[in-house]
Amino acid sequence: MTCPITFSTMQEHFDALSFYASCHISFQHALRKQPVIVLSNNDGNVVAQNDKAKKLGITRGTPYFRIKEQVRQQGIHVFSSTYPLYGDMSRRIFAIIGRFIERVEVYSIDEGFFDLTGYEAIYPDLRQLAQRIQETTLRSSRIPINIGIAPTKTLCKVATWFAKKHTEHRGICVLDTPAKIKEALHEFAVGDLWGIGDRYEQLLLQQGIQTAAQLRDAPDDWVRQFMTVTGLRLVYELREQPCKALEIEPARKKSICTAPSFGTPVSALEPLREAVTTYLSRAAVKLRNQASAASYITVLLHTNYFRTNDRQYSNSRTVKLPHPSCSDGELIRYGLAALESIYREGYNFQKVGILLTDLVDWDHRQYTIFEEEPDERWKRVYSAVDQINHRFGRGRVRLASKGYEESAWLMKQNFRSPCYTTQWSDLLRVH
Repeated sequence: MTCPITFSTMQEHFDALSFYASCHISFQHALRKQPVIVLSNNDGNVVAQNDKAKKLGITRGTPYFRIKEQVRQQGIHVFSSTYPLYGDMSRRIFAIIGRFIERVEVYSIDEGFFDLTGYEAIYPDLRQLAQRIQETTLRSSRIPINIGIAPTKTLCKVATWFAKKHTEHRGICVLDTPAKIKEALHEFAVGDLWGIGDRYEQLLLQQGIQTAAQLRDAPDDWVRQFMTVTGLRLVYELREQPCKALEIEPARKKSICTAPSFGTPVSALEPLREAVTTYLSRAAVKLRNQASAASYITVLLHTNYFRTNDRQYSNSRTVKLPHPSCSDGELIRYGLAALESIYREGYNFQKVGILLTDLVDWDHRQYTIFEEEPDERWKRVYSAVDQINHRFGRGRVRLASKGYEESAWLMKQNFRSPCYTTQWSDLLRVH
């Protein structure tokens, strides 16, 4: 038994096409017909590629050193990850789509869901609405997007997959009738469904369930037994019964972790102190942005196990704070103490990381007899610092222990492009 499909029950999903690569192509028009790849931190692996690069056999996750010669011979354009650019372009795309639809769930940097409830009087035709959104986004940001429209979030993802894989859809697929949904699910491999991982895929294939349509028709008792309630909700969504509500307000993070690898090995303590200070300062900003405070700090340190000629060492230390805090000064004081307790001389360290856990509301108070209360003045100080840095650029006001020179521990970005939209010096110039 399925619910009747009407405009008021429809949802929309969009997915930016090869988003990281498209951000670079957006500002370099000559690259539109050229193969482009984007590398991960420290220029390690391929994390994004446009269609031209895919046709040359470049796959995601490939180590860059393995394809250097192919890149040179076939004229593939290479870029390091430029996260400020990606974040800003993502905000612009969501703002553009927000002109058409108000209720938005930011699912990831290049994906979102939209609730079409109540818009039938404004946009009577679903495909025309999707075309206007697609054309406006392309014209304003020069980034192509695919759009899927269907009664549930899971079916929206299916529709977007068809919009991306089949050129006849021209980037837009609308599943607005039971017949269209039935046909799409019969063609859709069960392993490509949103929420089906490798373990569930193997289980379903062993049971002879190869398509999304076969999973939709599976008995509820069997699905609940082997795939839990989460799997049953997925099946209901395939039956056009919404079970996944839009998350308009992003959920608070339950922990904050930062542990990027260094661009070059680090052995001295001072650069490690700078890195920990930098990571904790950025984590403190994230805490304040979601009005949270951390109760525990974990600092981890390890060498590169792939460098077999180096001496190997790894360790971590967790510290419980006297009271939950979102203050840079307090977090850094305890974080540096933890680092110094696990540091050992004579090793080439590949990574130092921090983990903040047991996050609580920043107004949380657990009074004790023997410890001082958190100083409210620090919250006001760092709120002012955040405002200054937001206006004039990250790190304009910072603790001296972060250092002021270009540090050896920063990740490698040998193919970094200008940020274009987030730095005055990188703005395009028209002659």
